[in-house]
Amino acid sequence: MRMRGSRRSFVSSTLVALLFAHILHAAPPNVSRADEALHKALRGTSAVAVVLDEASGQLLTAENPHDAATLRSTPGSILKPLFLASALESGAITPDTTVYCRRDLHILDHNLACSHPQNNVAFDAENALAYSCNTYFAQLASHFSPRQATQVIRDYNLQLPTGLFPVEPAADLRTPSSLAETQLLVLGIAGVAVTPAQVAVAYRRLAIKLNDAKLAPALHGLQNSVNYGVAHNASVSGMNIVGKTGTASDRPHTWTHGWFAGIAGLPGGELVIVIYVPRGNGADAARFAQRFFLAYKEKPAR
Repeated sequence: MRMRGSRRSFVSSTLVALLFAHILHAAPPNVSRADEALHKALRGTSAVAVVLDEASGQLLTAENPHDAATLRSTPGSILKPLFLASALESGAITPDTTVYCRRDLHILDHNLACSHPQNNVAFDAENALAYSCNTYFAQLASHFSPRQATQVIRDYNLQLPTGLFPVEPAADLRTPSSLAETQLLVLGIAGVAVTPAQVAVAYRRLAIKLNDAKLAPALHGLQNSVNYGVAHNASVSGMNIVGKTGTASDRPHTWTHGWFAGIAGLPGGELVIVIYVPRGNGADAARFAQRFFLAYKEKPAR
């Protein structure tokens, strides 16, 4: 299996050898297929990616593995499904809970105007997720105390090393001190920074939870995000893909980075994929995900 090198030269050969040993131990048979498809999709780019086997949680492949394990960055809207699932589980909201959106939203010094095309519309849970309505999720944050919001992050193990790589940091996680800071945490704008590997593990946990009928709005929202919503760049005809994009920035930098996190039913089983694009946006990350899905579909199983 070929793990492409990080851009950082200090990754030692010993570290890489340990990484290979960990990945290849009892690895599912589609490791090579995922590895070659990911390399084809991201060749010549600066993107970082992690692919897991959904059933076992094993790491199948990674692009720029050092960054996948250690690069901590603001997650943006890819946190929204986690908070929606938690609110539905607890009964804090119902699938029919609606929030009226005028698209204009400011929290502290952040301009978070919604980017969806609809204006002056009441979104329910499913459509709010599909279109990534910031206003809906800012309102959702009012159902969480600061401690409860932080606990959602912990419930998905986003604050912990994943064990997928030999060297990993803990997440940067701070408990909010006000409603405004809680809103920024729910929106993935401030209060937390995570690695691509941590996001992959969190989305695998989310994939398991989505089997609960109570979370149908979250599942359908993620499906429709890919079908016609903010993550539509990841869509591939005939493939069952659920996912979410995110665009955020790490202060004091002004440029944005992009995320795609999702689960796809592919030949050989379901895969969890997370793609991080430095100096990009969520649409870019979703487009790279689509390249991976197409390359994986074209590659014959071994």
